[in-house]
Amino acid sequence: MRYIDKRIRGERSERGVTVVELLVVIIIIAIVAAFALMQRGSADAQFRRQNIAHELKFAFERARFDSVKRRAEGAGPAQVVVDADRFTLQTDSDLDSPGLESFETALPPDISIARFEGGTGVVTVTFDKRGEATITGATDPIFLVCNGTCSAGNDAADNANIVLITATGTVNLLAGGVTPQPSFSPPPVLGPVGAGTDVNPRVLLPTPNPTP
Repeated sequence: MRYIDKRIRGERSERGVTVVELLVVIIIIAIVAAFALMQRGSADAQFRRQNIAHELKFAFERARFDSVKRRAEGAGPAQVVVDADRFTLQTDSDLDSPGLESFETALPPDISIARFEGGTGVVTVTFDKRGEATITGATDPIFLVCNGTCSAGNDAADNANIVLITATGTVNLLAGGVTPQPSFSPPPVLGPVGAGTDVNPRVLLPTPNPTP
């Protein structure tokens, strides 16, 4: 009997989980889950931003290729019109030049495009038949694709990408926070070689006789 009584007394003295302990565990689980959701949300935002940056780069490259392929002149060169919340590719996709077709890409609400040089307004980048770019509405063809809003003063790898068009028309995609290389003017296109210019010692160029 004494042995049975001890077992009974022992079982009755065992403690269960208190309400306070249960609440502490629930709070810890909630905090860990909140951090996990925050990290997931941040990764999704960065993924969306990088997708937009790649699409903007592709739009510039497609416009350049289209102008070079068609040897576009006059009002026919392809171009990309960039605004803070969208960009539009204008290219002759159906080859019925001189008419250009427009393809607009609207940005998600949490993504924006900014000029690297600062300022606001629409910027148009036009590519000529040599693939070289001219820009209207800004000085430098350098753009920031940002999570939310950003500028060259607070861009970083985790909140921005840089899309840069060089003087020759090639397009580079960089991480935020880097300093783009200084821009250069397009190289001059030389005219025909004048008479009497030594191109090769074995080549003789006739000297024209001026008419009195």
